[in-house]
Formats: sequence, C-alpha cells, structure tokens
Amino acid sequence: MKPITLGMIGSGDVSNRYFEQAAKAEQVRFAATSARRMENAERKAKQYGVPRWYDDYNAMLETERLDAVFVTTPHSVHAEAVMAALEKGLPVLNEKPMATTFEDCRRMVELAERKGLILMNLPFDLQPALTTALRYLNEDTIGKLTGAEVQLNIPGPPRDNWYYNRAISHGGAILDCMVYPLSRLMTLLGPARSIVAEVNTLIPQRIVGGGKRVQSDVDDNATAIVEFAGGQHAVVRTLWGTSFRQNSTLIYGRKGTIALNDSGFPLVIHSPEKPIEGAKPVVWRGLEHCYAPDLPAPVESERDILSHFVHCLRTGEQPRQSARQQLHVHEAMFGAYRSAETGSRYVLTTDFEPFHPVRRSGLFDTRSEFI
Repeated sequence: MKPITLGMIGSGDVSNRYFEQAAKAEQVRFAATSARRMENAERKAKQYGVPRWYDDYNAMLETERLDAVFVTTPHSVHAEAVMAALEKGLPVLNEKPMATTFEDCRRMVELAERKGLILMNLPFDLQPALTTALRYLNEDTIGKLTGAEVQLNIPGPPRDNWYYNRAISHGGAILDCMVYPLSRLMTLLGPARSIVAEVNTLIPQRIVGGGKRVQSDVDDNATAIVEFAGGQHAVVRTLWGTSFRQNSTLIYGRKGTIALNDSGFPLVIHSPEKPIEGAKPVVWRGLEHCYAPDLPAPVESERDILSHFVHCLRTGEQPRQSARQQLHVHEAMFGAYRSAETGSRYVLTTDFEPFHPVRRSGLFDTRSEFI
C-alpha cells in the first residue's frame, strides 16, 4: 500500500477532523502544518504529533515532499492556497466553500483539469443514508419526481470571530451552510437549470457563545427555489436563527417520498402503494406505509472524507462528487446572491455528469403520460 504524506494549510478547529481521520488510516500521515501565525501552526502540529510547522504555506510547499495538501483556512484564503498547491502539481482537498467568488471556483477547477490533478471540494455527501437512498430514487419506488425540500437551519455559529464580518468572510449562511443542502440536492438529482432567492440579514445584533454581543453584517436568512429541467422545484433553506439544528432532505415523487435525516430517522421511504422489501415498517410524521431501510457500513473508500480522498490519490480516480459537480453547486450559491440583489432569476451555466444514473432516467418526465 502506497504511503501518503500530507500537508495542512490552515490550523483552526476545522482541521482537527482530518488529523483525527489520518490517525485511523493506514499508511497516511501529516508531515507539516501551516498557519498565518507560527504559534498556531506549532500548537496544532504538537497537538497531533506532526513533525514540522510553517507560517507560510508557500514555504511548506517548497520544502516538504508531499503527496497532497488539505486547505482548511478561512473562506477568503481558499482560492489562493488551492491555486498555489495545484501550480506545484499537488492534489488538493479543499474545505467548503470552494472560494468566495464563482470566478475563483471556476479558475481552480480549470487549473486542476489542465494539470490532470485531483481536486476534491467539500461538502462530502457519501454517507450510508444518502448512498442507500440512491437505490430508491427511481420510478418504481417513488414514481415521477415532483419536487424536493432541503435545509440546514442552526441557531448560528457560536464563535465571535470572522463568521459575522462580511469584510473577512465575504458571505454568511449561504457560503457556510446552504452549501450543504444544495450539495445534497444536486448529488441526488443532478444538475439544475436556474435559481431564484431571497437573502437578508435577519439578526444584525447577536448574542453568541459565552453571552458575548456582536454586530453582524452577513446574510443569516436565505431561501431559494431551484428549478430542474423537468420543471420540478426544490425549496432550499438555511437560517441562522432556530432553537435547534435541522438538516433534512425530502425528495417528492408522485407515488412516494424519500426522507433523509428527518424526524429522527436517517432514511425513510413513504410508499403507500406497496411495501419496501427488506425495510422495517415505521410511523413517520404520523404516516403509515413508511419504511426504514437498514443502512450498511460505508465501504472503506468512503468511510470518511479523508479515506475517499486517499483512495483517489492511490488509484488516480477523481472523487465521485467531481470538481465540476461542486462548481455547479457553487454557481447556484453565488447565483442565489445575484438573484437576491437583482430580484431576477439566475440561469445556471455549468453542468456535470452525476456519478449515478438519475440523469439518464425518465424520472423527471412528468408531461408525456398520465400520472
């Protein structure tokens, strides 16, 4: 098995999970960390037993012999760090959002393609509930597709740092949270046609962790309607203002519904016309004729974010959620901002090929027959 040596650009809290995932992986290690402040890079390196640290990621890229890098900096630094690594010929795993402008996102993807490099951009949606749901995303189970609802609502980030400062973050809830439901939606249903949105700052004076009071000028309240080629609408919602976390996905069909992470169930199929073979009958939202499939353990190459990236490094395969897919997701995000600013619909210009056959099915065709 080929050993994999990694470098970390960024040493905040987000980086922790990758150090922890690497510790569980075979023949994978981080050789160096980097951060804007040397003491932060050193502290993170010593916390996770990483031998070297830098206050300049370019110096790290020049000095270390790396197989790939992870980028976990604040949002506004993603593009320059990713581009620097790609220019050095290094594959990159990039935290969400890809960047703070659509133009930078496109530049990153095009550079990776020109150089034939792996560029894996989060979010990572290949959890067992979602990959199992793909088995039921067909006409035989739910009939023709009629719509969807996806959301990620939270009280708001508890930290009082750059999250609430537009000059640093370049965006709020859309960049930080709406990226997740949009990514799930497009992983399931493929590319969309357009987006229209309402976005505002609902709570400019916030009480955050420890009771501290902060002024916020970022978007914290966003609702979008995404339209697909068959005319189906998906309502996409994110709000930094709820009393609990809600991170659910509902895919509506003429004959059934697929629900992910809703009402305490990882995955439920509402199927009033016939039972779901091999699934446990349950009551969901007070409804009968609902079934909860057993979820398998994830395959080793998709056990977590790092394992899938390392699998791609060792095999030369691109991530199942391609860079072009995440470019489409991010165009929708920036399209939502544009729609809210102009009061008009934003037509998406990017495209991608889903890793599963939904695009090639008749699932979206609701108009050629009686249903």
